Amino acid sequence: MSDAAVKETRRVLRQVQSHLTQSRLNLGATCEMVGFVEVMHHAQNPLPQLNYVTPRKNTAWVSVKDVEQGLAALHQYNRQQRVEYIDALFPEAFATNLLQIGLEIERETPVLVYQPENPAKFPAMAMPDGVSMETVNSHEGSAMWWYVWRNAYYDVITQTAEPIFIGTSQMQIAMGQQIDLVMRRYGFPVGVARVSLFPENATGHLTALALMREVRTPELLKLLQRYAVKSALNRGCSMVFTTGVTDDERQLSRENGFVDYGQVVCYAEKNDEHSDLNEFMAQPVLALN
Repeated sequence: MSDAAVKETRRVLRQVQSHLTQSRLNLGATCEMVGFVEVMHHAQNPLPQLNYVTPRKNTAWVSVKDVEQGLAALHQYNRQQRVEYIDALFPEAFATNLLQIGLEIERETPVLVYQPENPAKFPAMAMPDGVSMETVNSHEGSAMWWYVWRNAYYDVITQTAEPIFIGTSQMQIAMGQQIDLVMRRYGFPVGVARVSLFPENATGHLTALALMREVRTPELLKLLQRYAVKSALNRGCSMVFTTGVTDDERQLSRENGFVDYGQVVCYAEKNDEHSDLNEFMAQPVLALN
């Protein structure tokens, strides 16, 4: 990879990093600077994505001492020791150091990015017979969105690095920080999508994608994702990113023009004392305390 390509990759991933940080602040987390790391913490919610240590923005290296100071600060909040970062922004030696201080890999979440050359010329989409899309803008619409998301007859496709919460939808939508979409087939809701927005960063994060099993086809999946991307571009985003844990998820995104850009990785202590995390980590939908 050329120097220019490396520089561009790092620029894109720093935008992803900024978006994820802002989305967690929007959910009530606080960020504390400790040396060359940031300590993210939520006072009521122990969810891993809201409680972790990460290198400060625009740093290319962080020493073990700085990481340990950040972990000590996180421990003061009675949170499990955890470090999260985007792998392509740091050398492999950084991960080695985390292993040497007793942390182990907890999760790896691949990131895929869509960057159109000209957002205004996004290809038009033809809707199949009986299929329509609507943007949620009311409490009734939000209730329908949550019904689809939580219903056992719907397959959740997107696994996200950004948590999904009940109780904040209308506030986030009103503040211009979120787009919720519902796909209908002959008037019946068959799918949903969600994009979180960071207007100052001109970025969107496709955080949720679900489709009813009975109508799930590659064509409808791609249409739902493409409509979500188009909605984000219409709101001023110059870049949209998503995540894909399975090969099928990543392939779907690639067919819609997304490109692989690295992984959000998380290292954590092995500590059975934090059993309160099990319930939070098992739920795809979480109540915000």
